Amino acid sequence: MNKYKYKAKDKNGRVVAGNMQALSEVAVKKQLSAWQLRPINIKATKLSKSSSKPVEGEEMLGGMLVRDENGVWQIDSGPKKPSTKDITVFTKQFSTMLNSGVPMIQSLDILADQQKVRNFSKTIKNIKSVVENGSSLSEALEAFPAIFEELYVAMVQAGEQSGNLDVILGKLVIYIEKAAKLKSQVKAALFYPLAIMVVSVIVVTILMVFVVPVFAKQYEGSDRAMPGMTQIVINISDFFTAQWYVMIGTTVIGGFVLGKVLKTDQGRAKFDKLLLTMPILGKLMQKIAVGRFCQTMSTMLQSGVSILDALKICASTSGNMVIESFVNRVRQKISEGSSFSAPLKEETMFPDMVVSMVEIGEKTGSLDDMLKKVSEFYEEEVDAAVEAMLSMIEPVMMIVLGGIIGFIVVAMYLPVFDMGNLVG
Repeated sequence: MNKYKYKAKDKNGRVVAGNMQALSEVAVKKQLSAWQLRPINIKATKLSKSSSKPVEGEEMLGGMLVRDENGVWQIDSGPKKPSTKDITVFTKQFSTMLNSGVPMIQSLDILADQQKVRNFSKTIKNIKSVVENGSSLSEALEAFPAIFEELYVAMVQAGEQSGNLDVILGKLVIYIEKAAKLKSQVKAALFYPLAIMVVSVIVVTILMVFVVPVFAKQYEGSDRAMPGMTQIVINISDFFTAQWYVMIGTTVIGGFVLGKVLKTDQGRAKFDKLLLTMPILGKLMQKIAVGRFCQTMSTMLQSGVSILDALKICASTSGNMVIESFVNRVRQKISEGSSFSAPLKEETMFPDMVVSMVEIGEKTGSLDDMLKKVSEFYEEEVDAAVEAMLSMIEPVMMIVLGGIIGFIVVAMYLPVFDMGNLVG
């Protein structure tokens, strides 16, 4: 049990304060509601070992030392948060068990024992305890937002209300797997060119710091003036070797400032806008955004989530502030009585084909199916675009890197060629 302090108002408006032992904040709210009290503030004062957070002193050194049930300290360097694969497997097994008629409490108990990630196992046990105390599964999941995002909770809630929880969990598995694929494609699109650039910088730095100075030293005794190309390379090499601390300091400070800027809403918005407007990469990021939006909306509408709730969750889980702002504008206009397709026509984010498909879906009453078809189309488009981009970037970057290295090599051998001409 966990200890909580609470403040609440009774039906006469008087403030009531007190302490309560409960398994989660959700359970506290449920108990206060049963007492006809409206919660104002709830704060955890002490968490038990069965909670998702340890009692103070039960973990040390960032969680590497953990006290077990017998009070013995043990080393635990394993992961603290379940991976996407862990959540996918949990959801798939949970769906199968419910579909086979296994009671929810028993299913959660079995799944908790099967988890390799210690904290995830604890979380599932806590969820089971909250459900045993009378809360719904969605209310229990809502107490762990770091593991189960808003979309997950909303779909489980829709499954509970419709009585098709096992089916909805099956849809969630498909959604999580496709979302993970999109995420990996974004990483590939951003990481590969960045990796080549980093390698290029390292290679050029090695040449400038270790190779060029050797040639420069050999040419020091020559009375002849260095060719222009050679002098440029030597000057750059001198800067690398003499001002290395300036370059490292500038890089570190620049990275720190950029990190701080990206943590602000304004800085993140500008960066997200840049991603969508960059040559080549921008078109790919836009396709990924459209595909993810249609996939999320389709999954949620098929699960019985209302269009306004689905749009709200789409906005908060978009991962891009430009797209989040766009979805919120669409949601606002729909809440004012507009159709779904009308505000999409006014924006440039979605291609005409997508808008037409949405419009047809609205007229035929099959909006979820149309969005699913669009998401499948864009899934293929993104696959092809990522492959094409990577196949194009590789030779371009290699040509650029080869050109830089070739320039340095030719520049350093020009004095040798000039001496050869003089001898001849």
